[in-house]
Amino acid sequence: MTSKKTLALYVLSTAVITAAISLVSANLLFKNKEAIEESAGPNGNVKNLPKPDCRYDITRLHVYKHIGPIVSAAQECETESLMPLKLNVSSFIDEEINAGRIINASVYMRRLSDDGWVNINPHHTYHPASLLKVPQLITYLKMAENIPGLLEKRFVFNPPVGEMPVQYYSAKTLQPGHQYSIKELFHYMIVYSDNYANLELVSRMDMNVFNKTFKDLRLTPPDLMDQNYTISARDYSKFLETLYNAAYLSMQASEYATELLVEATFKDGILKKIPRTIPVAHKMGEWGDGNTVELHDCGIVYIEGNPYIITIMTKGKDMNMLSEAIGNISKIVYDSMVGPVM
Repeated sequence: MTSKKTLALYVLSTAVITAAISLVSANLLFKNKEAIEESAGPNGNVKNLPKPDCRYDITRLHVYKHIGPIVSAAQECETESLMPLKLNVSSFIDEEINAGRIINASVYMRRLSDDGWVNINPHHTYHPASLLKVPQLITYLKMAENIPGLLEKRFVFNPPVGEMPVQYYSAKTLQPGHQYSIKELFHYMIVYSDNYANLELVSRMDMNVFNKTFKDLRLTPPDLMDQNYTISARDYSKFLETLYNAAYLSMQASEYATELLVEATFKDGILKKIPRTIPVAHKMGEWGDGNTVELHDCGIVYIEGNPYIITIMTKGKDMNMLSEAIGNISKIVYDSMVGPVM
C-alpha cells in the first residue's frame, strides 16, 4: 500500500514539475521574441544579432599533402554595424552619378580588426590596368621562393619598338641603356607605376605561377592581351588581403611587398583628403578607350588599432572628377573608422 502511494506521489510531482518547466520555457521564448523584435530596425532587420545563415567563406591552399593553410576567411554576410557607412557612401555615389560627374563607382571596405565588411555596387566590374602590377609582384615573390638569387638578377633596359599606352598619371621611368635588378624594377613598377618596368618584368614572368596565383585565390586568371578583361572591387581586394594576412607569401615577402605599396607616389586617390601622416599601402590603376576613362585606387589604410582595406573603382568621362570622387569616398570611410570601433 505504501509503495502505491509513493508511486502516485512520484507521478503527480513529476507532472507538476514538467508543467512548470513548460511554463518557464514558454515565458523565456516569449521574452526572447520580444527582445529580438525590440532590436529590429525600422525595416524589421535585426541588429547586432548573429545571422543563422551567415557562414564563413574560407580560402585554403591545396598544394601540400598534409596541411591546408588558410589564405583568407571572412563572413559571407555584410556587417550590420557598417550599414550606416554603406548608406553614406552609396548616397554620395548616387549624387555624383546624378550630377554627371561619374558614370558609376564600386567600393569594397573590410575592417581588419574584426573582418567586418561592406560591398557597394558589387556587380560592376572594371578594367584593372595597372592594378595587375600587384599580382605580378606577388607572382615574382612566389617564383623567388624556388629560384635563389632571382630578385638580384640584372638586365639592360632597351625600350620596345612601338608606342606604349599614354599614362595620365606618370612619375619616374626607366632610362634606356641602364641596367636594373628585378628588385629595382619592382620599385619602378609599384612606386611609380612605370609601364616600362612592368613590361620588362612581364616578359620574364612565369605565366604558370601567375595563373596559379589567381586560381589559388579562386579567381579566373586574366589573359594579359585581352583588353576586355574586367574585375570587381571585391575580387581585387583579395590580393590586398593576401598580403596583409601573410599566408600566401612568407611574412618577410608580404612585408616587403606592402612596404613598396606604402611608398607609391600617387596621391590623388585614397590619400587625397585624409591626413598624409596615415600610412597607406596602395596601388592605382587608370584606363581609357577614347570615350570613357576609369580610375581606381586600392589599398590598406593603417589607422592605429583599426586598419582597413578599401578598394574604390570608378568610371566616367573626366579623370579629375574621378580623382575627386575617390578622395571624397575615402574621406567618408576614413572619418567613420577613426571613431570608436562600431
